[in-house]
Amino acid sequence: MRILLSLVAVLTLGGCAGHEPERHESGAAAPLRGFGIEVDREVAPRVPRVHLTTCGSWGCHEQDVPLHISGPTSVLPCPSSAAPDTACGVARLPGAGPGYGYAPVPALTVDEVTVRVTTPPGAPFPIDAEVLVRPSVVCPRQPGRPDQPPASGAARATCPGGAPQARLHIAADGTVRQSR
Repeated sequence: MRILLSLVAVLTLGGCAGHEPERHESGAAAPLRGFGIEVDREVAPRVPRVHLTTCGSWGCHEQDVPLHISGPTSVLPCPSSAAPDTACGVARLPGAGPGYGYAPVPALTVDEVTVRVTTPPGAPFPIDAEVLVRPSVVCPRQPGRPDQPPASGAARATCPGGAPQARLHIAADGTVRQSR
């Protein structure tokens, strides 16, 4: 269970070490403005970092984003006293898994932005792609509602502490798209 919680924390807060998280009214950490990045497992070992240039009505933001590889996992069953479909832990399996990273973009809004994703010259897996992205508001997690979907429409105005986020997916063929 600790591994799963650690992985969730890394995916949520990756790239933000050393910064005090924003807090909203309930005292919980607020979501960060920016992009989660996913890389297909077939190419993840050959994409250790990408460079993002994000441009919107507020200007442009450039940054290098380190990517990490998450090995495959499987759930561990609970002791016999638990329900048969209950998982009590996560086990790492041998082999490479997908890549992931997080790119904070402090000025990001819910307006459409252009994101250019590149790899450094001489990278083992060259990427040079541009994609239009429409971020959506992610609300802070609420007690009793751990899996809230992104807010849309009128719900954006009623989501105190929400922040614009989007996910980018790098496919095995080098294409980049916004994922949901």
